Formats: sequence, C-alpha cells, structure tokens
Amino acid sequence: MLNWLQNLFSRPPQAAPDDPEFWKVYLQSINSQPSAATPIQEAVFVVFDTETTGLDTKTDKVLSIGAVKVQGQQVLVQDSFECLVQQEVELGNKSSEVHGILPSQVQEQGLTEQEALQAFLTSAGNAILVGHHVKFDTEMLNGMLRRSGIQGKLYNRSIDTAQLAQRLERFRQSPDSFSRSDYSLDALSQKYNLPTEARHTAPGDAFTTAILLLKLLALAKKRGIKTVGELVR
Repeated sequence: MLNWLQNLFSRPPQAAPDDPEFWKVYLQSINSQPSAATPIQEAVFVVFDTETTGLDTKTDKVLSIGAVKVQGQQVLVQDSFECLVQQEVELGNKSSEVHGILPSQVQEQGLTEQEALQAFLTSAGNAILVGHHVKFDTEMLNGMLRRSGIQGKLYNRSIDTAQLAQRLERFRQSPDSFSRSDYSLDALSQKYNLPTEARHTAPGDAFTTAILLLKLLALAKKRGIKTVGELVR
C-alpha cells in the first residue's frame, strides 16, 4: 500500500530551461498537489473532454477542448473552459459528422496547439482531471505536448468515470454481470438521468460527465470513500 501511494503521489520531473513559461508554472503547481489525505469535499476536479479528428491517439489530433470545474458537490459553471484548436483536417475526414466541427472553423477560430495547451493548463492547474475514458483524452493532449516540443506529459491525478461507476456498482453486483456497453456515457446518462442536449461537443460532454461525477461522488460517500487517496486508484 505504501509503495502504491508513493508512486501515485510522486513528483513529476523539473522543467527544462528552454520549456515555455506556462509549462514551468504548471509543473510547479503539480509539485504542490493536495495530499492523499485531502477530503474529497475539498478537492478540485476539472472534468474535460476533447473532440478529435479520429480515435487513433498516435495519428489523430484534437479539434476542441471543453472543461468545467467541480468542487464541494457543485459544478462551477463560471469556471468552464472551451477552445477550438487549429489543425489541418484531411479531405474526407468523417469526424465532423459526429461533433459538427468544420475544418473552416478550426482554421479561422482555433488556437494553435501550444496556445490551447497554455489556456487549458492555466485553467486546470493541479486539479484532478476527470473524463469518461479519460486515458484517451489525456493521450490526445500528451500528443499536443510532444508536437509543441515539450518533453513531458500531464501529471495530474485522474479519474475515469466509466471505471469509477463500475467500481462503485460492484459493491452490490457480481463483476461478471458487467459489459463495457453498460458504462458508455450514453448508457450512464440514461441510468442517472443526466443532461444530454449537447452530446458530442467537448463542452457538452464535459458538462454531462461533471453531473455524472457528482452522482458518483455521492455514491462513493455512501460507500465510505472520503479522501482523494481512497478515490483515485
């Protein structure tokens, strides 16, 4: 248990001298993350989502980022974040049929990848990052870091709401009764009566996932989970 906690809350590497200033500030904030003993009620969560050119984390790119903060069982709508990201979108790319983002929009209204990273990380700081299948979104942002010449990755603790929902519901059901489709955002939205008006947009999916997080945190409290260390696994 001790080794697990040490790995989970270990410090990230220091910034290189030629790293951009926003990355240095980000790493400083990560070095002062709350401890494992921090009560969940005091923790700050940034629930985020990305819309992308596809589902390959090695070759596809981020078109938009949406995020909203959660703290103290409240969605802090005033602290929401949204941006488009400039990308060259290949002709015939089908992703716009899902999220509705046109190539002309990202070219005319988008930030560069480094500008988008700076804006997002300045907003998120050392908060716990939350997403539905969060590993995908995190890897997409890590790709942006690499292309910006930054030798690092996101070091925030993170929570996958799909995995958290499955973990919490296992208290009362057999693990053999689960299937991946039961824990899609659409399936959980129906189960927990979540808002879905803006699904398949980054801000809309971030907001839906934020409401899901509140439902799951309430369930976690009933299960006796009280601290960040107990929640983040």
